[in-house]
Amino acid sequence: MKKIKNAIELRRAVAAGTHEFRVYLRYGLVSRKTITACAGGRFRIVNHIDDSVQRLTGRQLHSHSIVGEAMRAGALVVDEAGHD
Repeated sequence: MKKIKNAIELRRAVAAGTHEFRVYLRYGLVSRKTITACAGGRFRIVNHIDDSVQRLTGRQLHSHSIVGEAMRAGALVVDEAGHD
């Protein structure tokens, strides 16, 4: 299980072909995300819980998404299990 600690590591993982991530929440809950790169250096994030889509810059990850908080907490990991 590889933890993603910042936007640079996230960008590298996405560029290397990794697109499925998990955010480990409290009480053993998990939030699945598909993250891909978009034009202009943005990330496209699909939130599997409700199929919502966000297009955010690396900076916006910290203010408009749970992804930034998860990176700071060491809770964003590469989803090695893939889709359930």
